[in-house]
Amino acid sequence: MQMTQIGTAVACVLIPCFFMGVTFPLLCNTFLDVRGSDRFPSVLYAWNTLGACTGVLACQFILLPLVGHGSLYWLMALVNILLGSYFLIVGGDPVKASAGSAPDEAPPDSADKGTSQSMLLACATLSGLLAGALEGDTFKRVEFVIQVTPGAAMTFISFWAILGIILASITVHRCRWLGLYDIKLAFVGSLVYYGSTARPRTMDAIQAWVQANVLPVPAPDPLPFLYSAGVTFPSNLTQLLIFIGIVVFPTFYLISLLLPYVCNRTQGNRRHIGMTYGLNTVAFCAGLIGFTLIAPRVNIFYSVKLFLVLFVVCVVQLCFISETRRFHRWKPVLLAVAFMIACFVVPTRFDRSVFHPLSPSVKYPVTSVKSDGNFTTHVVSEIDENEKTIYFGRLSMSATRFEAQVYMRLLAHFPLLAQDNPRHALLICFGVGNTASAIAVHDTIDHIDIVDLNDKVFESASEFDKWNRQVYKDERVRLIHDDGRHFLDITDGKYDIVTSEPPPPMAAGVYRLYSQEYYESVLDHLTPTGMMSQWLPIYQMPRESIELAIRTFINVFPNALLISGWGNDFILVGSPSEINLATIEARFYQSDQVLLDLEQAETQNVIALLGRIVDSDRGLRIKYAEGRIISDQHNDLEQLLMTPEPMDGLAFDPVSVLEDLQLDDLAIGPKLRETMLHFGRLRHRVPGFPFESMANQQRRESDNISLSDADWITIRRLYNAFQDAHNAGDIETSVEKLQDVLVLSRYSADG
Repeated sequence: MQMTQIGTAVACVLIPCFFMGVTFPLLCNTFLDVRGSDRFPSVLYAWNTLGACTGVLACQFILLPLVGHGSLYWLMALVNILLGSYFLIVGGDPVKASAGSAPDEAPPDSADKGTSQSMLLACATLSGLLAGALEGDTFKRVEFVIQVTPGAAMTFISFWAILGIILASITVHRCRWLGLYDIKLAFVGSLVYYGSTARPRTMDAIQAWVQANVLPVPAPDPLPFLYSAGVTFPSNLTQLLIFIGIVVFPTFYLISLLLPYVCNRTQGNRRHIGMTYGLNTVAFCAGLIGFTLIAPRVNIFYSVKLFLVLFVVCVVQLCFISETRRFHRWKPVLLAVAFMIACFVVPTRFDRSVFHPLSPSVKYPVTSVKSDGNFTTHVVSEIDENEKTIYFGRLSMSATRFEAQVYMRLLAHFPLLAQDNPRHALLICFGVGNTASAIAVHDTIDHIDIVDLNDKVFESASEFDKWNRQVYKDERVRLIHDDGRHFLDITDGKYDIVTSEPPPPMAAGVYRLYSQEYYESVLDHLTPTGMMSQWLPIYQMPRESIELAIRTFINVFPNALLISGWGNDFILVGSPSEINLATIEARFYQSDQVLLDLEQAETQNVIALLGRIVDSDRGLRIKYAEGRIISDQHNDLEQLLMTPEPMDGLAFDPVSVLEDLQLDDLAIGPKLRETMLHFGRLRHRVPGFPFESMANQQRRESDNISLSDADWITIRRLYNAFQDAHNAGDIETSVEKLQDVLVLSRYSADG
């Protein structure tokens, strides 16, 4: 399978890029014959990179959203074929066409006035190596600092890097006085600028300045609960563009002065212009791979330090190069050896200094620091090791805190209890093992496939034995290091449950785990009565993305429900068959193990489980049926960003929900009705039911819903204040806040 992927990449990327890559040196030679200008390569390089810069932006923000990945690929192939055909048909010999005309400047001597061709080739290699390594390092740093990295971030890094190359090429072309000495000063300046801005703490300060000064979005006062953890950066794409520009552009511009200068100096030798461009490109690829894949496999802390060493080595190497003295090849060899020694000397330990001083990664013990090259994971033990969290970089990815335990376990229990004899389970994204351990307590299950793209998550699983009960050692479990989408493509297995808890939906590329094609693949692998459960954290999503996600889900699954896991961590449940709640009622008390696990998740009875239904299948289709959906072909979520504007929770209409639940089939029907039509009882009997949904309930005058007119948002804030004071041991304040809650609600829970 891996060889097939490599072959596909070669056919689709390497071959066309090879033929596109030969155009620059060929054009340099052609225009030397026509114009005889030794300064033409720099301006040609500028035009070449301008096309790349335009293409990056056009694809990300115009063509991909409108056309889609597949159609765009064939469209670009067709455009290239048409352009090539046009030039083959109408093009002539530029040398003959220009015969008799005097060149603007005399072509340089092939020896380039004594300049060592080896020196120029070394400069080209050094330029490419540093540029590629810098781009790879920048990708990792930005991904580390911006916790939920938008897909546009990578595009903007490429944009600013290419823009730096364009302007550097124009500078070299226009400034005839610019020499190697000036470029050496520019490299020293780039090192100083990089050293002063590249530290994560400094990038945090730049981020805060941009957020406050570039199209700021004023936060409401008080900040809504959904944003209580802080406003996510960026609030708009302009902020992201400016932030990355400050971090990326100056350094790239200064180091990009070298290659166009070398191209100009090399133009007199036809063979060396191609060699210069080729060595630069190969070195760029080596640097990019080195600091995108290889060095980060140790960890991000090692990688960023090692890149600074490489930067220093490259600047020192350039400073030792002279156009008037012989080029000694032992010098770059010596510096290469020094860098290799640094690879073994640079510290690999966890670096607390790159985190915010109030971050749990600074305040609490850290263990299990690992890296798969894409992310550096570490585990933080909080509150005397009663809570643990696994972080990907700075992002909290999964945790054992009580609220997380509840919704993660319900991802398993609700769909499994709704089936008579579920046997096969597929879990996509392991996290800390909460959901997997909940699946394992069901004694009907005899096979569990757990798929995660990050194998370091599996290696860290033992840190959470207290909560996951060593489910990774269960003989029924198969741990699979793979992409969830790819695994679905290659397996022919059928599952009674497929549960999915990917990284935050707004992170780059994660939209493919909320897309129509993904859900269709899951549906193909479900048994006739099988179910899928999908995590939907609406507090991490803009309103438009929430609607897109729900609409896409119900567009694929014939039957669906929306339930609250805990607060605004929602769960979508979908099935090819009707979801029978009577089965849940009948099976709820059959297994002592399952019942114990449910009790630990604050779900002691059937009311506490079925009372979490926020919307029925019919209700979801009335609200979300019309509109666009998320597709693999379009980067649908990658241009949507969180803003600090007020946002309501998902609407809750208990009357309509009860009408759709067929309560006559349930022994607990009357009590469930009584609970859902009294918001005080609902909050008491269904712990964690979202305050925002009760505040945003859809009510008609004829509806008889007790406490529907209470100020549930204010109650939520007071309740949070009560919990904070209680956890801090401030009994007096906690009692005061709890009394305020009771006054606002006007009734006791069962009053």
